[in-house]
Formats: sequence, structure tokens, C-alpha cells
Amino acid sequence: MTKLLKIQSVEPGSARRQKPPAAFTLIELLVVIAIIAILAALLLPALARSKVQSNTAKSMSNMRQLGIGFTLYVGDNSETFPAGAVDATDNTQYTWDTAIHPYIGANSLSQQTSDSGAIDQSLVSQTLRCPNDTGPDSYWVASAPNLGRRTYAMNAIGPEDMATASWGSGLPKPVDGVGIYWDGIPTTQSGAPGYKTSVVLSPSGTLNLVEDAAGNNVVGNVWPSICLGPYGSDSGEGWGECYQYDPSDYVNQGAALYKIQGNHFEYGFFDNHVSILTMQQTVGSGTTNDPRGMWTLDPTD
Repeated sequence: MTKLLKIQSVEPGSARRQKPPAAFTLIELLVVIAIIAILAALLLPALARSKVQSNTAKSMSNMRQLGIGFTLYVGDNSETFPAGAVDATDNTQYTWDTAIHPYIGANSLSQQTSDSGAIDQSLVSQTLRCPNDTGPDSYWVASAPNLGRRTYAMNAIGPEDMATASWGSGLPKPVDGVGIYWDGIPTTQSGAPGYKTSVVLSPSGTLNLVEDAAGNNVVGNVWPSICLGPYGSDSGEGWGECYQYDPSDYVNQGAALYKIQGNHFEYGFFDNHVSILTMQQTVGSGTTNDPRGMWTLDPTD
């Protein structure tokens, strides 16, 4: 005998409703937030370090490209380096970075722009600023936005008492680097001389370019296009920008850059190799206030 299954009809809306899943309790939500906060605390410093390391590698590449720019310049100019800075009485300015400008992949500049002492950031090579140099514009630059900032400076020919040379006095004998600062020349177009490559006795042991972060370090501007040494001792506004690290000068931003890079600066040598070093590693038998070693042309210092 075949059994008939009785199918019970279900009226619309009469089906048993599913109970919605329970929502997070407040305690569970706080636990999740705490876990996320812990993970962020662990990961963010690592990400920040990774970014600094990436920027440092990029900056070292920048310095190598600038070194190549110097090599190409001296090859086209009778084995003579450009002057570090030329400050003319007709208010024109000429600096090492405008001298090598055609060799570092930058936009073409008119002579008027090149000698203006302040070049727009749209016209300058990005190799002239370290990505870790993030300090704000300061001093006169703060009221003149969109200028091309520069992180690097040429090793000056000597300390403060001989760093600048008066036009007409002849080319002084360099003690440290070849970054001569000419002052009082009638016009930048009259051709302020630089030094022959033969004055560099140890290209692999002598500094040509160093990091010199300052809020008024602008492409094409004479100040601070040269660097006097690692540490300025109470130099204050003015000469303070011509040191890598001068805490007494609010314009000098070297302390921040040094800390960001794990208490290191980057240094470019005359043979075009680049090293990241502490200030103490560069001074040889001298001190950070009175450097010798890599800062001088004498390989025995």
C-alpha cells in the first residue's frame, strides 16, 4: 500500500525567521582596536626606516650624478673645476651647480636666469636635493616660494678666515677643497677662475661635495654653496649655514638631516665615489670643529 506524503502548505510570512548573529560586544571591539594599534606600532617604524633608507640610496645616487657632472665639466674646461661661488657687484651670481647644470639632465637656462641667484624649482635638476632633506624654506626663501632647493655644497678652500677671496687678489692656494668663493667681481661673465684638477692629490680621499641642509640653500645662490666643515661652533645666522651641523643657526637644518639618517651624512669624493659617514669619521687627526682628514687636500692629514 503506497503511503501518501502529506505536504503541508506554508503561508507567506509564516516561515520561522533566522535569528541574526550576535554583534560584537564592546569588549571584543576594544580588543580588535588594541590589536590593530599594536600591529601599527610594530610596523610603522619599520616602514619609516625603509623610507629613509630608500631616500638615502636615492641621495647617494644624486651625488654620484653630480660627480659625473663635475667630471664632464672639467673635461670641457681644460681640466679646471668651476668656482664654488661668484658674488658679483652687479648683483649677478654664479655657482658650481649652475656651472654643471648642462651636464646633470636639467632644463636649459638662459644666461639671465642662470645668473639670477634664485632659480625656479621647475627648471632645476632633482639631483640637487636629498629626499631626506625635508626642512621648510626659511629666511628670505620663505617669502619666495617655488624656488629650487639644494642640499649639497662644495668643500670650501679653507676655514672662515680664508674661505672667501676678493677679486683681484689672485687665486689663493687651497687648503681644504676647491670650492672657492669669489667676492667683488664686477660681473659673473668676466670669468672667475677655478682650480686645476692637479691640486687634488688624493681624489679617493678628499671631499668635493657634502650635505649642507639649510632653509635658504637655493639653486644658483652663493650662500651656502660652500661648506666649511662638519660642525659650526656658535657661528649663528650667516656662517652657520656654511657648516653641516650648527644648532645655533635656525636656518641650518643639518641637525635634523643628520638625525634622520641615523647620525650620518653623505659625502661625495673627487673620484666620484660616495660614502655615508659620521662626522667624526671624516676629520682624520682633527676635530669636527677643526677638520682635517677627508676635508683637506693633504693626504697625510
